Amino acid sequence: MAFEQSRYQDPVTYKMTPAMIRARRPFFAKNMFGLGILLGVTAGVYGYTYNFLHRDGDFSDVPIPPIDAKELEQLKKEYEEHKKQRDE
Repeated sequence: MAFEQSRYQDPVTYKMTPAMIRARRPFFAKNMFGLGILLGVTAGVYGYTYNFLHRDGDFSDVPIPPIDAKELEQLKKEYEEHKKQRDE
């Protein structure tokens, strides 16, 4: 069953026997071609996604509103208070 010795493996080295190599030889080229297609599609999807996500200027047309000194001081104060609470 699960622990039976395979007829297609050498019992000492567990390598494929010549019979198994001969049986797999006709399918090797087709399998490598299929592997190449799968890897190519995968690389294409990852490459397209990487290029799409790393475009510059996503928010370059959005204006940043100016902030006055009073608001800046208030934000700094809130940040320091939050930082102290987080560290405690």
